[in-house]
This record gives sequence, structure tokens and C-alpha cells, in this order.
Amino acid sequence: WGLGVEVVDRNLPEGGLAVNGLHDISPAAYGDFPAACGFALALAVRRLKEERERRPILWCRLETEQREYGRSFGHGVVQMGVPRQRFLSITLRKPVALLWTLEEALKSGCLSVVLGDVATQYADLTATRRLALAAQAGRASGIIVLTRYYEDSTASVSRWCIATSASQSLHFNPQAPGVPAWDVTLTRVRSGRPGQWRLNWQSDHASSCFTVVPGLSGGALHPGTAEAPGSHTSGQPALRAG
Repeated sequence: WGLGVEVVDRNLPEGGLAVNGLHDISPAAYGDFPAACGFALALAVRRLKEERERRPILWCRLETEQREYGRSFGHGVVQMGVPRQRFLSITLRKPVALLWTLEEALKSGCLSVVLGDVATQYADLTATRRLALAAQAGRASGIIVLTRYYEDSTASVSRWCIATSASQSLHFNPQAPGVPAWDVTLTRVRSGRPGQWRLNWQSDHASSCFTVVPGLSGGALHPGTAEAPGSHTSGQPALRAG
């Protein structure tokens, strides 16, 4: 289960993310939460590209974040590449109830990907360990989008930090909104290497995929690993492999 971009996938263990595992995504700053949600949905779309995968996606929304940033827009979800009949959504008021729902959904075995908005104060090692075990039991992929930037330990296989990025102008209409774009940092991945890239999301009726913005990606951030050509090399690594 890879992103489909060589410069990113080569940092992942065996070229991909753990299918039956938990992955967490956090916004780089206040206001980046919608961008983090968009990246999480794009990851879920990549998971659906597997030929044998026919199960739907469930997104567990937290009411507080929904009031802050708005509801998921149905046409936008479809435009990202998720078939309408394979997308389910539920909104919950209490963070504890959302964690319970995530756990039950993951271990049910009837869902391919379970996404959830998780408040950082509830994303401790015990709670995320339960979600990771549930993902293994249900052969599902769990993706939690943390409501704020989070540095404490979790049981996730990979950790991503997402910041908003300016979209490239469309050639047929420079004034129109561009494709989704993110500054993506893989801060931790089990048996892999951290890295940093700027990615776009291309979606049409034929395919949905990530593309890397050339010249604006830093490449690997692991000590002793060469960075991408043309990137700035510093004396100390920007991030440590945890």
C-alpha cells in the first residue's frame, strides 16, 4: 500500500505502508486540519486501488471539529476519487465514543479503511494500541487525523505531519482553484526513513494519484542518507528517526 511516488515509497518499509495497521496524521499548525483530512482521504483512495479490495471506507467525524471546519462535502469526496457507494460517515459528540466506534469498526472486518478525527488529549499510547490491535484483527487500515500537532508516542506504524501548500495554477484557467497540494513530512515510520516532500493530488475518471512537485521536496531526513539532488544539506538532520 504505497503512495505511488517512487521518491516517497522508497522511504517506506518494503515500499509501502502496513495494510493491517494504524497510521496517524497531524496538522503542522492551527488551520492545517482540513489539509490533513484531505491527505488522509487521499491515502484511503490509494488503499482502495487494490484489485481485491471491495470493502467501503468509514470516516468517524468529531462534532467539535465539524463545527470548526465544516462538514465533509460529498461532491468533493467523489472528486478526490472515492466512489459514492463506498463512502460512509458518522458524526459523534464525545471523543471517547469516537474511539470506541473506531475500535469496533476496525475489528469488524467489513471495512477497508477507517478514518477518524481524534482529539490529541485522548490519543495516548493505550488508546492507539487498542486501535492498532483492532486493525490487525479486522484486516483493516486505520488512519487517525489528530486535531492538533502531536509529539507524544502512539502505537501507529507511521506518523505524518501535513501543512497547507499553494496549488499550481491550471493551464486552462489560471484563476481557477488548483489541484490539492500539501507539504508532507513523514516524521516516523517503523522500519523506514523519515522524509519531506511537496505533493499534489491528481484525480480524474481514469485514475487518482499523488505527484511530487519537482525541486521543492527535501527527500530523506534520516541521518546518513543522501538528500534529493539540489536540496540543501545541513550539518544536523532536520528530524530524528524514532
